[in-house]
Amino acid sequence: MLPAAAQTFTNSLGGPIQEVSVQNLFPVEVSNLPSSIDSVSFGLVKVCFHIEHTYVGDLDIMLQSPDGTTISIANNFGGSQNNYFETCVAENAPDGELADGYAPFYGTYYPDESINHLNNGQNPNGTWYLIVVDEVPQDTGKLLWVSLTFDVNPPPTHSEANCSVTDAANCVCPDGSSECDLLPNMINSPKYISLNWTEKVGFIRLGVATPNIGYGPLEVHGTGQCYCDTVAVSCSAPCPDGSWPKEKIQQVIYHKKGSVMSTHSVEAGTMTYHPTHGHIHVDDWTFNSIRIRGADPNPANWPIVAQSDKISFCLVNLGNCTSGNQYCVDKDGLVRDKTNLPNFGLGVYTGCAYDQGIYVGKYDAYNQYIDGQEIYFTDLCNGSYYIVSVTNPTKSILESDYDDNAAAVPIVLVKQDNNCCASFFRADTTQGLAPFQVAFIDSTVPIPVSWLWDFGDGTTSTDQFPVHVYTEPGIYTVTLVTTGSTGCTDTVIQADYIIVDVATGAAPMFNPSAVMLEVSPNPFSTTTTAMLSLPQPLPVRLTLTDLAGRQRAVVAEGTMPAGKNPFVIGSEGLPSGSYLLRAEVAGSRFVRKLTRW
Repeated sequence: MLPAAAQTFTNSLGGPIQEVSVQNLFPVEVSNLPSSIDSVSFGLVKVCFHIEHTYVGDLDIMLQSPDGTTISIANNFGGSQNNYFETCVAENAPDGELADGYAPFYGTYYPDESINHLNNGQNPNGTWYLIVVDEVPQDTGKLLWVSLTFDVNPPPTHSEANCSVTDAANCVCPDGSSECDLLPNMINSPKYISLNWTEKVGFIRLGVATPNIGYGPLEVHGTGQCYCDTVAVSCSAPCPDGSWPKEKIQQVIYHKKGSVMSTHSVEAGTMTYHPTHGHIHVDDWTFNSIRIRGADPNPANWPIVAQSDKISFCLVNLGNCTSGNQYCVDKDGLVRDKTNLPNFGLGVYTGCAYDQGIYVGKYDAYNQYIDGQEIYFTDLCNGSYYIVSVTNPTKSILESDYDDNAAAVPIVLVKQDNNCCASFFRADTTQGLAPFQVAFIDSTVPIPVSWLWDFGDGTTSTDQFPVHVYTEPGIYTVTLVTTGSTGCTDTVIQADYIIVDVATGAAPMFNPSAVMLEVSPNPFSTTTTAMLSLPQPLPVRLTLTDLAGRQRAVVAEGTMPAGKNPFVIGSEGLPSGSYLLRAEVAGSRFVRKLTRW
């Protein structure tokens, strides 16, 4: 027999919130309720709490039931504001999303994850825990009280869209058809980076936000399959080297067919428990770097001058895409929000446990003061650069579009020890028949504010990436003069660099034994450098393949100058293992084996 009225259970003792990344457990004893709760007849309907804490954006707040099921209530909301005062969460909340509210969050809001995940048929009688984790030191606080309310007819899980995971009738396919996979599209927010970076001597800190502007949710689940390197192990104990094992995860893909929604799963990389954060992160979620501008329109392909390791995230709905914050902008420059994302709010799982995700129209964010959000360097001068952050760099997560995963934000370093210019350039080709078109690619560090090219045939240009046509045969010396934002000027001269012929564009005969291909360091962890030494300008194609011969990356392609040509190879998209670096030089082939730890 069900209770006739709502029953509320309270912990009024509270207690301090310890730092940092400690799971502070506040028990709530529940008794004399029916032996089973569900989301239809009788169950948990509301959670309320009162927290006094500075900078509540540091807090993760969760609820754990007697059977061990845990949901995320609030994750990093409120930024630098203070306190949760008499804050409640419920599935019929009149005040909407916590992400849209402001501390101290008076009122009733939707939780990060549905309360109905706890109304799973379990026996509610026993000890429940409100779990509070403070992720950042220095800010302090305490819980004053927490209460749980149970009642008949729990409200259904809220949905912000007519499209839902149980009824696909109003879900929209990208092509307007009635059947499709509803895939996420994970981008990176330039606006968030521009508002959240700080320069220090020898490094920068940066904040990163990763919105989902696709047609379906990002949803991943742990599999219980854990590994230390390649050895299968228990997920609950550290590896012999002290690190935590990596657990394979699967991504759930939602499929619309008319009004019917179905799902299937695909492998999606790994996730790891992070003891400093006290929860699980999906591995390699962003790759952050400092770069100079390249000729390629995709900033993910620009030259890297400093980089961090790949950064892992707990995938959670931290905020909504709105026209106000402008964190969610597509590759055409359109600000995306609930007015123009057809399936806005579609999703089921979010949080920092074995089930994680980001709904359509939501974003996750890591602020600049969370550990790992730094890029260190030793030799960068003051001047102009770009912060480039790439979401899902290994493409482990299946998306509808990978071309918009990179955000590029211009920055100017002013606190470093030196002002300098280091002019350098290359050409996409150096030898051919007249009329001979050459694209010149500036790679000066830092990025200059002015360029003066002398192509050696009496013509000049002030473009950064000029394209020049040589109309007469001859051998031409090319000069580039650059001026940096700090006022320094540098000149680079490449003598006899362009060879233009009237009869043949073939390269002069060369001795293949004069070509040298070296790789150092090898093995490598984050980056290694391939050094290709040429006796004369020659056409080159440098590729990286796995041992099965499948191409993983084109490292370089085009005519390279005589002498030593260095190429940095990053670990982005390369799982640990062995690879082959293949150089095709004017018809001759050279191979080196390299290993990524």
